[in-house]
Amino acid sequence: MTPHSQEALQGLPPLANAIVDRAIDNVTRKLVAGYRNKNNSRPNAKSTDIGAVAKDTLDATSASSVMAVANRGAAWKEMLQKSLSHGISSISTMKFDGAFTVQNGQPQGLDAVPNSPGVYVVFNKNGEAVYVGDSVKLKQRWYAGHLNEHKQGQGSDKPYKLAEEFQEGCTVKFVQMESEATAAALEAHLIKTDKPKKNARQELETEQGKRSNIEAKKMKDASGGVRTLAAGAAKEAAANVGWNVFEQLASTLTKALKDELVEIVRGVSRSIKFRLKRLFDRVWSVVQAIIDAPLKILAGIFEFVVNAVSKTIAQFYSLARNIYDLGLSAWQLFQGAQTMNTEALVEKVTETIVLSGTLILWDALDPVLEANLATVVGPVAPYLSAAICAIGYGMSSFYLQKFVPAMVKMLLAMKSGAQEAAQEMRAACEKLIAIQERELRLLEELKDYAEESFRFEDETRKHIRALDQHEAIEPLDIQAMLATRKQRHG
Repeated sequence: MTPHSQEALQGLPPLANAIVDRAIDNVTRKLVAGYRNKNNSRPNAKSTDIGAVAKDTLDATSASSVMAVANRGAAWKEMLQKSLSHGISSISTMKFDGAFTVQNGQPQGLDAVPNSPGVYVVFNKNGEAVYVGDSVKLKQRWYAGHLNEHKQGQGSDKPYKLAEEFQEGCTVKFVQMESEATAAALEAHLIKTDKPKKNARQELETEQGKRSNIEAKKMKDASGGVRTLAAGAAKEAAANVGWNVFEQLASTLTKALKDELVEIVRGVSRSIKFRLKRLFDRVWSVVQAIIDAPLKILAGIFEFVVNAVSKTIAQFYSLARNIYDLGLSAWQLFQGAQTMNTEALVEKVTETIVLSGTLILWDALDPVLEANLATVVGPVAPYLSAAICAIGYGMSSFYLQKFVPAMVKMLLAMKSGAQEAAQEMRAACEKLIAIQERELRLLEELKDYAEESFRFEDETRKHIRALDQHEAIEPLDIQAMLATRKQRHG
């Protein structure tokens, strides 16, 4: 936004403006994530229904949806890891986590199977892989599903599809997965590549409706090796960058429209041309900021990768993004600290502490508040929790900015005083060292003088004894002794 536009803007008071802007950021983030994480209520439709898309988006607008978007990195990481550790490119190369058997319709070892997501392969008595399946709860799927259906089919004209294997004996091997999406992706990939004869059709072959299956289809289509999975993960990370930029632009445009509406309500008269230009300047400022600070665009990749690396961070849907912003601010602060004056440094440190700190706190509280409000207000919970967190952010930022600068100034003054004291101590130490060096040189000279004196006395005594004994003596060469002493001392 240009300086002229900033001066002309007559918006809300600072605290109210901060609260409304933060509410816009929160709601925009949830709406964008809702669109990205929506179910497809019309899979394989030949035309787009905007109303259906909007309904699907609103149904998915929640903190949990935003977490699900962020956690996609973890799903791609799991597929890459399983490709390396379990050889999931085909059944023949796969390393299984466990197995159980079925003989005469009775399972052996099924109780030890975990009730968690996974993929299983049924091998007949000849060791041939005849069926591949997946489940969110492995043990329950076999007890309540396969074995129960087999039992029901025994008394009818239509025996269960795996009845022959269950009666003659089969071995079921399984691989544990971390999510429904990765289990579905692996199942679909194995059916496509190995074509077990008891699987009637390919899974995830066309456009999907269920969210987990939509994501699973992307991973299934990229499966086949580490290289193709890595390429798929890179594509998703790049998409995350694009959506982050879109979110910034959408949020900025909404805030700009809010400011224009506030002016209109207040009766401030502006031309349409002026208002459109000011809107464009606000949106362009986001684009310009990305151009001027290219590291900012990496936030989307950082969020994707961090959520892939850490399950704990992935549970806080925007913590990774806030950590990146905090780290980037700290780095910029470090780079500029040597050239900033005290006031600018105080302002920058305060901004980093207050804004980034409160963002991390209230964004972490948002999903907790929303989950508790959902039982009371239902579908309004995402927007109400966004508003509450915005109010909390605005109030805490406002009051923190009142006393944090004073604390920062005090700390900087203490640091400055400590530096001056350290410099004075250093100078005093340097003087003491110089004095000690001079004293050592003086002691060396005194030592040499004493040695020469003792030598002179010894030579004199020898001459006196020689004179007493009337012996011929060599004359005492005083000049040579003085020259030797002079040579020793340079």
